[in-house]
Amino acid sequence: MTDGVVAELSELIDLRRYVHSVHYKPQGRALRSGNHISKFRGRGMDFAEVRNYQAGDEIRHMEWRVTARTGRPHVKIYQEERERPVVLLVDFNPSMIFGTKIAFKSVVAARMASLLAWTVIKQGDRVGGFFFSATEHSEFIPRGRDSGVLPLLASLSRYTTQTEAQREEKPRMLSDALMRLRRVIRPGSILVLISDFYSMDVECEKHLNRLRGHNDILAYHVCDRIELAPPKPQQYAISDGKQEVILDTGLETVSTAYQLYCQQRIEQLNDQFKRLQIQYVQVTADTNLAQLVRLTFPRRSRG
Repeated sequence: MTDGVVAELSELIDLRRYVHSVHYKPQGRALRSGNHISKFRGRGMDFAEVRNYQAGDEIRHMEWRVTARTGRPHVKIYQEERERPVVLLVDFNPSMIFGTKIAFKSVVAARMASLLAWTVIKQGDRVGGFFFSATEHSEFIPRGRDSGVLPLLASLSRYTTQTEAQREEKPRMLSDALMRLRRVIRPGSILVLISDFYSMDVECEKHLNRLRGHNDILAYHVCDRIELAPPKPQQYAISDGKQEVILDTGLETVSTAYQLYCQQRIEQLNDQFKRLQIQYVQVTADTNLAQLVRLTFPRRSRG
């Protein structure tokens, strides 16, 4: 791994070796408290052929026109769709260029997205991306094979190398990205959100509701440890890039208020995604990302 400030392309390519071919088995007990697993639609079914009825065939699949014409019962046969595109929406706003231990949230997001991309390719599907920062965005139509993943990884790496000037820009709202995705995403896709969700606004729920009607959505909430609980009692100099203040977590009133804020924000996000029937999972810099992907990402069933 790198120093955690920038995600090098070589590192993201190397994550391919952590991907395993295991089918989706959600195990809630292995996840952080507050997360929730949602049911997925699974793949759609494509019409394959009409054949003679056989014992055990479902009556609801009867092909009545052919049955009437031939005088013998016939049924429609369906097969699982060959692929299900996956689109990775990754937030690289200024708040993501932050971290107190191990890695910046932006680097964790890039690693998570890379592992998901390799997972999708390994199971024979196509993966696309929509990455955005305060100053730009990049779109990648879903593609298969390793050659389709490499441009995504290169872009993910580049987004972790923002300049100081870029970090001081006003963040781009998540709703803008979701509105764009509503126009371009193929119905039946899996949409993966990777963000700290500080850029969510009131418009997001409307767009997510619309997208949820035709796609499955997963939300990976990337957070730093000090966004989940106050740091150890001590005085800390904190800054938003423009002004600096002292945070004294040794004061009980400060520590209590800090803890309450963290809890309320997590509960609010969890409740919102639960209401939208969107899987919500927290991710921190010390999370075993490969294991998390195996536990939470829907895989193609192996016959």
